Amino acid sequence: MDKQRRDFVQIGTALTLAFGAGILKPSEVFGKEWEGKLLDAQTVKEAVATLGGDLIVNSTGVILSGPEMVESGYIVPVSFESKIPGTDFMAFMIQKNPTPMSAIFLIPPGTQPAINTRIKMGETSTIYGIVRANGNFYVGSTMIKVRAGGGGCG
Repeated sequence: MDKQRRDFVQIGTALTLAFGAGILKPSEVFGKEWEGKLLDAQTVKEAVATLGGDLIVNSTGVILSGPEMVESGYIVPVSFESKIPGTDFMAFMIQKNPTPMSAIFLIPPGTQPAINTRIKMGETSTIYGIVRANGNFYVGSTMIKVRAGGGGCG
């Protein structure tokens, strides 16, 4: 077994044991964004307030794209890109899903802020992309129509 793999296994084992024993909490390791009510936010305004912001700017620098209409909401491909320099946080909110906050991404410095993923949608809805860049919050949106629901999306 090479040195890198051995180190990776040792670190993974140590973190697993630390989480299991209650020595470490996920919020201490993964950051403040995971604390509080972020995943419980029902609106863009609530999500931004949870992250410590109060002003949201609609921006053409936040680009969301996906199909105009899908047959089923079970698997909906979406793309999300930020043209705003200093982007360090990106999140998807699906307005009409039971849990609107669908995905959260922390963007490391020097990384291109672009995401391609798949989401689940219960019905036709507006998709919001929330971006934090240089401490400010920006939002973009797009509408995706769903012919058949995504099975409750819960």
